[in-house]
Amino acid sequence: MAGGTFAPVSNIGHLLERYAEHPQVGALSEALGAPGARVRVTGLVGAQKALVMAALVRRISRLFLCVCNDKEEAAYLLNDLQSLIGEADVCFFPDSFRRPAVFEHLNTTQTLQRSEVVNRLTMPHRWGWVVVTYPEALFEEVVAPEVLTKSRIEIVRGEKLDLDFVIQVLVEYGLVRTDFVYEPGQFSIRGGILDLFSFGNEYPYRIELLDVQVESIRTFDPLTQLSRQNIERVQIVPNWGTAHTREEKTSLLRVLPADAVVWIEDVQFLLDRLLKCFEEAERYAAKIGALDPEEVRALLKERAFVRPCDVLEALRSYTLVFHKPPTDPAFQAAFGLLAGG
Repeated sequence: MAGGTFAPVSNIGHLLERYAEHPQVGALSEALGAPGARVRVTGLVGAQKALVMAALVRRISRLFLCVCNDKEEAAYLLNDLQSLIGEADVCFFPDSFRRPAVFEHLNTTQTLQRSEVVNRLTMPHRWGWVVVTYPEALFEEVVAPEVLTKSRIEIVRGEKLDLDFVIQVLVEYGLVRTDFVYEPGQFSIRGGILDLFSFGNEYPYRIELLDVQVESIRTFDPLTQLSRQNIERVQIVPNWGTAHTREEKTSLLRVLPADAVVWIEDVQFLLDRLLKCFEEAERYAAKIGALDPEEVRALLKERAFVRPCDVLEALRSYTLVFHKPPTDPAFQAAFGLLAGG
């Protein structure tokens, strides 16, 4: 650059350090420390939202739930955040259906992703991380934590493992024994090696036994069979989409840690979209009302929804960051935003 020098950013880590040290990011971090904080952020364009959020994750060890306006916007933010802070600390929480708010057909891959997020939320986490979602996904209920805790078993490296008991549990949890695992819901046993692809995990696990002791646990790519990461423990969960009744489910917002930060792109849009989802659910219920009662029960068992007013009530207990506040005075009052928020 003529008349001066140009020092390019050497890597993403250096860029994040610069953002994390910025006075405005520091002020935002401090504002989020106040109980029940309501913080409006303006002026972020392009990838700046992801950069600021990633910088905050480096500064404070809390969960950030980012609610985008739609699935496409959430996918873009997810990619940005994963590039900045890594896939391990960024999760996608989708809806369960092939098309958002179209309730006829479930998407098993997205059901798996939802299970994976809830599984992580029930486990301790030592640093900040992010869950990216959108209104239609929040409209659906998830398995309650207390139900999950009772349903989950854990395998830990160095501990003893009763393989016969594990096989029995896997079958009860709906996993199918195969020669090789290649999709969620499968497990295989070859000598002292147990491969399993749980419903609540992104990659299958390979567990090597030395007699009855767990010698090693690692994730692997089911296509190449190459190892990805050595780990200390693995949780096995049932197929949550079908194994639990509606009474055993709750809102995702009731599962978040108490100090979670909920970052909402547009509060009014979120609330309006939840109301639209509720109307679509009513139409869906009327449509299936003509079916046989047993068919209706089977459908509704997998499709449990959260009332918009319950979402609103749950949000009130968290620290909130938003770009656009609600315009409806009733919503403003509910969020505590009437006094110049």
